[in-house]
Amino acid sequence: MTTLRWQHLDGDWVIYDAGSGQTLAVDALMAAALMALEGGCSALADIEAQVCADLGVAADAGLRTQLQDGLAFFEQLGLVESLVGEAT
Repeated sequence: MTTLRWQHLDGDWVIYDAGSGQTLAVDALMAAALMALEGGCSALADIEAQVCADLGVAADAGLRTQLQDGLAFFEQLGLVESLVGEAT
């Protein structure tokens, strides 16, 4: 994972990727997912558990789908590498 710089603005997060020079705006869910990755989570189940704990939400199929879609997008951008245990 690359080096990220974080800024919280009006409920959303702005993330600067120092490696690519890209700047992204993300919601709390995807910010929590990236923070979980930075904290050492590497499997989807671990990321999901950390996100649920951080945001105080219950895990469900919709949340998992949002995480999978968001992390796949971040992978396309080069922010994250493939995850272990991505299957539902």
